[in-house]
Amino acid sequence: MQIDEIDPSGSNLAVLLKSLTEYEKKSFSRWTKENFGFFVWVESVGLHYSIKIESETDNQEYNINDMGFGYSQVLPIIASLWLEIFKRNKKGKYIIFVIEQPELHLHPEYQAKLSILFSRIVTIAKDKGLGLRIIFETHSKTMVDTLGDCIEDKIIEKDDVNIVLFQKESNQGTVISFSDFDEQGYLNHWPVGFFSGRL
Repeated sequence: MQIDEIDPSGSNLAVLLKSLTEYEKKSFSRWTKENFGFFVWVESVGLHYSIKIESETDNQEYNINDMGFGYSQVLPIIASLWLEIFKRNKKGKYIIFVIEQPELHLHPEYQAKLSILFSRIVTIAKDKGLGLRIIFETHSKTMVDTLGDCIEDKIIEKDDVNIVLFQKESNQGTVISFSDFDEQGYLNHWPVGFFSGRL
């Protein structure tokens, strides 16, 4: 069965990965290892497919269903990005990804890795002549701070990152403001106490 798009829930991810060519399977697994520290492949038993992960830290094989929810949440995102940039890339193509709270159920280390991946993939797409835009809603200080680190480390250009802040004000409803990063990865126009846990 040939599938070329991942369902928004990720429910067909195993079938899609299984349908890749051997070269594409190795390329995707190598890419997840480079960006997240684990290899990915699909095993089939009869008509049932299961996604397997091997962590490079302990060389243990795991079924994705036996791992934390974060893996099953983030894998469809990174697979969708990989498909667009490395499999379907057509110069001049415009791609928009909208992701709601990708940090949910992710350890802060993986939140940071996801921000780095977003930064890398936008730069790769730009170099390939693709118009990739990733819009993600987040409440993660880690993800925002890591974007600044990526700018400082020249992984992404500051002009390729925009931050839109939505703040609920009791007498004004929701106020929208904008922030950006300078060349050193520091935030400009950041509201005082925005990530504060204090009430």
